[in-house]
Amino acid sequence: MCRMAAMWKFRCAAWGIISSLLAAILFSHCQFLEDYMFYIPQIAEGVIAILLLISSLIAFHISSLRCSESHTLTSLLLSYKRHQGERLTTPFNWAKANHVWKHPLETQEDLIRELTRRHAKTEYGRKNRLGEIQCFDDLRRKHPLTTYGHFNDYIERLADGEEGVFLDEKPLRFGVTSGTTGIGKKIPYSSFWLDGDTWASQIAHMAMFRDIPAPSPVQKRCFLYTHPQISLTKTGLVLSPYAYIHHRDTLRLSDLSSPPPAFTITHEPSAVYVHMLFAIADPNLALLSAMFTPQLYRALKSLEINWRAMLDDLSTGRINCKIPLDPNVRQSLKDYLRPDSARVSQLNREFEKGFHGIVKRIWPHLVAMEGVDILGFRKKLEETYSFGVPCVSWGYGCTESGVISTNLWFQEKETRYIFLPGSAVLEFIPEENNLEEDPKTLLINEVVVGARYELVMTTRTGLYRYRNGDIIQIVGFHDNCPAMRMLYRTGEYLNLVYEKMNTQVVDVALRATVGSDGIQLVDWTGAESPIYHPDNSELYYILFVEINPGEGKLSVTQEQKAKFDECLQQDHFYYKGLRGSSTISPAQIKLVRPGTFSEFRDFNLSHTTASINQYKTPRKLRTRERIEWMMERVIESGAK
Repeated sequence: MCRMAAMWKFRCAAWGIISSLLAAILFSHCQFLEDYMFYIPQIAEGVIAILLLISSLIAFHISSLRCSESHTLTSLLLSYKRHQGERLTTPFNWAKANHVWKHPLETQEDLIRELTRRHAKTEYGRKNRLGEIQCFDDLRRKHPLTTYGHFNDYIERLADGEEGVFLDEKPLRFGVTSGTTGIGKKIPYSSFWLDGDTWASQIAHMAMFRDIPAPSPVQKRCFLYTHPQISLTKTGLVLSPYAYIHHRDTLRLSDLSSPPPAFTITHEPSAVYVHMLFAIADPNLALLSAMFTPQLYRALKSLEINWRAMLDDLSTGRINCKIPLDPNVRQSLKDYLRPDSARVSQLNREFEKGFHGIVKRIWPHLVAMEGVDILGFRKKLEETYSFGVPCVSWGYGCTESGVISTNLWFQEKETRYIFLPGSAVLEFIPEENNLEEDPKTLLINEVVVGARYELVMTTRTGLYRYRNGDIIQIVGFHDNCPAMRMLYRTGEYLNLVYEKMNTQVVDVALRATVGSDGIQLVDWTGAESPIYHPDNSELYYILFVEINPGEGKLSVTQEQKAKFDECLQQDHFYYKGLRGSSTISPAQIKLVRPGTFSEFRDFNLSHTTASINQYKTPRKLRTRERIEWMMERVIESGAK
């Protein structure tokens, strides 16, 4: 494969030389002809000569760049076009981003007018008088706050093929939420939404490459992706999670290290194995990416476990027969995997040394790993596999809106995201008022640093004043635009009486107690006792906890359990009062066996609309079935 890279370098240089010579010959030929300006064949020769000259410049430029070995000519040119085009438009896109950050309220009101103009003539628009809404005052006065149920019937009719009911244009496909806090919701994705989401993603990557050296336009990236189970609407449109790649999307796949058949694999361990196999084959890999950091960690753990089998595959050009794959996919992948003994020897030397800092050692030109960090895996990665390579959390968004904020501060330990006011219209409900049925909202220029708010969004997907249930905190400003960090979801409150215990408080308390003194908190989830014991009058939280004790004992001490309850009381006023009056009993911490939350992920994926690419551990168990599932894996119960 390394020989192929040198061959591409030679080919591009040769292509540039030949194109330059042909252009020179054509230009010279034109100069010897009289009246060539009016002679069609000579005009054609001149045009061809100009095109050849441009072609030679591109070829010489590519020959000077670091290039991944596995490119075909088509993928090479598509990747170059995509990333070089982004680089050329960066000054314009960055100027636009700076403008909206300086004028966020004006940008938001422009988006309101654009959205209401588009939807005013639909059935929904007429019924809700969208044509009369031109500014925030109109929006808040004439349209109520909503949840998904407000739009459900309209979206179902749209999915069934009715036109003019909800959006002004036909949807391209439908996104489906993960169902973490309830049943998955259908969200229509149109061209207007795609334009906004694409721009937001471009800004996210431009921001990243301000602090991190940008890779070459022809270096490949590895994107860890498992193809979700999809369904079709009555009109044949795809119904899938937000993260969805079609294996025939040549432009999107042109810069990815895995070949198109890899993006059809629905079994996550197999998909991870294949993506990592093709990734390690490329010494010039630029990025290792996933939707969330736990996927990055699982992929590198898979490499640590399976590296010998992967090197065998890379030696023979055949994928291990023990990896469950569709026969057609296996055969297709074989056509892309070429034996490379030199690369195998290089990798073997590095793997034999151990896996601390392995990322930098096998991919010396990797500029970063990227994935949204919501469970603290960024620190775990940077302390182990990716030591020496930055792990960046690039943005915040959701299925309902797409990307609505991006990280501008990749070098900081504490992740924060600046809003992109052109992506969605934003309102903010103060946390202390979010239980009200019709609370007053604040605008993007009215929020205060340090305060917490529930997000309300009017989206490019047609949702107006939609409460998505996320609680965020404002942590600063960039120009005139606020920056935020995600805290928790209102749908995952633990609530026995009226206390509304949010998951952030529980997480902090667990990390300060159970996850202290060298013990690693792997994951956790919680439940309310009445769901498990409906006939028991005693009220308490049940916390299922998985730990990695390192060199210590796999247990949670009584002192840790008592301290955990003390932390909850310190950080939550209502819980302290209810504990003091003995209305609520101390939380029960139940230690589950190692690997439980990996099994729980698989269980949830098989019983919900969640996709492995977007999976987040539910922080609240809502059914007795799931609590009993956890109870079967308990190895130690906390005494009350």
